[in-house]
This record gives sequence, C-alpha cells and structure tokens, in this order.
Amino acid sequence: MSFRKNLGIGNWIETNGYSGEVIDINLNYFVIKEADNNMVVIPNKTILESPFKNYSLTTKMRISVECGVEYGADLEKVERLTKDVITSNFNQKELNKNVEFYYTDFADSSINFLCRFWIDSENALEKLKAKSKAIIEIKKAFDKKKINIPFPIRTLEFSNKLDITKK
Repeated sequence: MSFRKNLGIGNWIETNGYSGEVIDINLNYFVIKEADNNMVVIPNKTILESPFKNYSLTTKMRISVECGVEYGADLEKVERLTKDVITSNFNQKELNKNVEFYYTDFADSSINFLCRFWIDSENALEKLKAKSKAIIEIKKAFDKKKINIPFPIRTLEFSNKLDITKK
C-alpha cells in the first residue's frame, strides 16, 4: 500500500460498502474506523482491485438534497426560498460556489426537485450532518411559508356494501 499516494492514515475513505477513517495500514490489510466506531479490516488486495473514494484529498464536498412540493405550489417561490435557505446556512460565497436547483420530475404526488450545494469538509460524516441540517432548515422554511411537501396517500374502496346498523 506504500505506493498508493492517494491513501494514508487519517484519511476518510469509502470502499466496498464501508466508510470511515483509515487508522492502520500494514503489509496485509488496512483498518478503517466507521462513524459508529466499528472497526473494519479490509485486505490490501481488495483496496487495490476496487475503486474507493478518499474524501480527505479535497476540502470541498457537494451535497445533494431531493424533495417534492405539491402541484399547487408557486415553483419560482419554492426555488427562491430553497436557495435562500441554503445560502444563509452554508456559506457558498466563501467557497466561491453557487447553489444549484433543478426540477426533476412530475411524480405521482409532487413536483420533485434537486438542490445541490457545497460545504467545506474532509469527511463523509460532515457531509451527512450538512445534508441533515439542510433538510431541517428547508422543512422549517416551507412550513413557515405554508409550502406543502406531499406524501403518497392510498384510498381503499370496498365493493361490498355492509350495513353497519345490523348487529
């Protein structure tokens, strides 16, 4: 593993379904400590033959948040509000980036959108925290402005007519 310049102790990586901080590298395996404090031992062969993400090689990460709004919503207002919420909670100017917003689907219960923005971070845990904060802040802003985030509803119809007055 010594010839791999893009992987070192202290790096936050994701590979083979595992994500965490590299805490040990030796001749046969390396060990990552996941966010839930579990240790994962991965053979060097696996890391050499499989792709991996190293979040520590850059300090900027892109966050994607997907959501849907009711068909009756003012879509331009939704876009403006979402961008304002993200910009006020995550300093995009300091990172020299803009908030991206795209409507993606006419779904069964909603018009769906994708919002993408950047954070300054070196590990996937910070990315998860930022996404969680973004969801909370968008929901609060939508609630305040009475913008509905719909959810699917099922209607059940029964064809047999039961007389509920009989015992």
